[in-house]
Amino acid sequence: MKKILLLVISTFLLLKADSSVIYKTNLINLTKEEKLFLIEKHIKCVVTKNWPPFNYEENGKLVGISHDFWELVKNKTLIDSECKAVDSFQDAITLIKEKKADVALSTAITDNKLYYGRFSKPYVSYPIAIATTLDKQYISSTESLNNKKVAVGKFYSTYQILKSKYPEVEFVEVKDNIEALKLLSKGEVYAVIDILPVLSLIIADYGFKDIKISGTTEFNFDVRFMVRSDYEELIPIINKGIESITHKESNEIKNRWLSVRLESIVDYSRFWEISFIGILVLLILSYRQYILNRHNKKLQEANEEIEKKTKELEQKTKQVAKQKELFEKIYHESTDGILLMLLETKEIMDCNDSALRILKYKNKQEFLDLELSDLFPTKQPSGLSSVFNIYKMLDTAIEKGSNSFEFVFKNKRSKNIWLEVVFTTITLDDKNLIHVVLRDIDKRKEMEEELNILTHNLEDKVKQEVKKNEEKTKQLLQQSRLAQMGEMISMIAHQWRQPLTAISATTNNLLLRMMIKDRPSDENLRREISLISDYSQHLSNTIDDFRNFFKSDKQKIETTLESIVSNSINIIRNSLEGNNIKLTVNFNCYESVNVFASEVNQVVLNLIKNAEDAILENKVEKGEIKISTSCEDDFCFIEISDNGGGVPEMIMEKIFDPYFSTKKSKEGTGLGLYMSKIIVNDHCKGELSIKNSSEGAIFRIKIPFLPN
Repeated sequence: MKKILLLVISTFLLLKADSSVIYKTNLINLTKEEKLFLIEKHIKCVVTKNWPPFNYEENGKLVGISHDFWELVKNKTLIDSECKAVDSFQDAITLIKEKKADVALSTAITDNKLYYGRFSKPYVSYPIAIATTLDKQYISSTESLNNKKVAVGKFYSTYQILKSKYPEVEFVEVKDNIEALKLLSKGEVYAVIDILPVLSLIIADYGFKDIKISGTTEFNFDVRFMVRSDYEELIPIINKGIESITHKESNEIKNRWLSVRLESIVDYSRFWEISFIGILVLLILSYRQYILNRHNKKLQEANEEIEKKTKELEQKTKQVAKQKELFEKIYHESTDGILLMLLETKEIMDCNDSALRILKYKNKQEFLDLELSDLFPTKQPSGLSSVFNIYKMLDTAIEKGSNSFEFVFKNKRSKNIWLEVVFTTITLDDKNLIHVVLRDIDKRKEMEEELNILTHNLEDKVKQEVKKNEEKTKQLLQQSRLAQMGEMISMIAHQWRQPLTAISATTNNLLLRMMIKDRPSDENLRREISLISDYSQHLSNTIDDFRNFFKSDKQKIETTLESIVSNSINIIRNSLEGNNIKLTVNFNCYESVNVFASEVNQVVLNLIKNAEDAILENKVEKGEIKISTSCEDDFCFIEISDNGGGVPEMIMEKIFDPYFSTKKSKEGTGLGLYMSKIIVNDHCKGELSIKNSSEGAIFRIKIPFLPN
């Protein structure tokens, strides 16, 4: 189906081609994607109609070098396209920028165009030439134009190519080359620069007899097709068309538009002069009649052309009148204030009624008599001088063409008001002006100020709430410690029970033997007393362990995971053994960490205690708790797992919430895991997580070696 569609389109395009120019071309091979792109897109090209010999209108039709090359590329690639003629090169560029046209037929690469266009390979190239009056000598170097006035088209690529390389040349921007050559003929500029064939053709067609081509620059003007930036797929298609153009086809197009005049001198011998003198007289008479007829024909054509140009001028005059009417309507009926100000003197020339309304003036003449400084307070809210600031903004507008900003003005009642200002440089009736647009934003500024106050108040409230939350966190941490202290007292009692029983049994044994007058030997007495001393030391060590565990210092210390885990195990080991719970420890990380050791001790002890409670609550016969450590990259890990059945999935996301507990109300506060999460995540800049295994829960503590 696609092949049939391509065949239909190609036939249509060939029939559509301009009948005045016939090309015998062979179709080039395109990829499947390129063919689909051409099927989907109807390419709109744009071309200026007043740039001979590249493109211009003749008898109502577009003709020229660029037009013929485009027709040749179209026929070779089957691009479906039609061209629109515009008055100026700037109009063509604007259509490409706004994506209202897809291809501009004749332009060169400049930095500013790369923002909105993509370029094909050059299809023709000509030197950039320099034209002067006849009295000037041959120009061998472009640098010789430094500090001289040189006319060049305002939006021409030639100007863009030269202005950065030769900043000392005083370029005079003009509308087109005809205006440039007129200035040169009057002596108002030293030279004119543009492409060689363009200058040559205009000099000849418009009869500038006092002007000549005096040299060329070091630059060549590579003429290319420019494609809108989002049609990059079209570039390789066009390049294939350009590459397929033969040398013969290229020369045929160039020769069609650039006539070459040759002068030949025929040196007849005297013999032939005498022999054919009669024939020469007849030829001269015939030639004279032919010249007269040709001049009469040209005169008739010139009269017809004058009539045509007169009609075109009338149409353009009407268009200008409509544009003027539209401009005046926009100027006077705009809700924004508009001022026109002389660029050199900064004098206000005119204003609309909206400007008077915004600044509270009723008399237009009174407003126009004001100095620029009368419109502002002495200083802006920033503290800088208003006059200094406004001149700075004017300089920016002159440099960049426009400038928009916010500024405080002073109305007739001496009240300060905020206005949004747009400065734009324009030329009107050969005068350089600043077009000023004023928009009242005073209410918006008041709202912004109110919003800033509200934002500031909100920030204060947020800080207060954050402080309250920090206090709550401290209280919760204290509650958590108190809750754990209750559990610790139970553990202390459990650990002390066996040593105290042993001390009691030893002393009772000694007392009994003394009562029955069976005094032990000195050696037995020393042994029994030594046992009592060992038991007492064990009780003292137990107290030290619990005391160190609850130290409230907030200083980070350098320690190891082995030390942290061992301290926690020492406290709870007897409880685990008493409940027949097996404890397995596997240390695989011996690197030092910088943490709040007592807080991490609490976390580890809390997780071990939770594991013990889960095993007891679920009545697991062979209870087991495994603790392991490991290192990876910049982090160390403590993993605590059990076979107590795990955490139900439905409450997995809630177990770290404050006051949420899976234990009976009398046994759990719901603060242990919540505070453990705060200690690991916030205080240690780590992460506390949980997951279930096939046997029970696995808690994982992730801590950086050197937390911030």
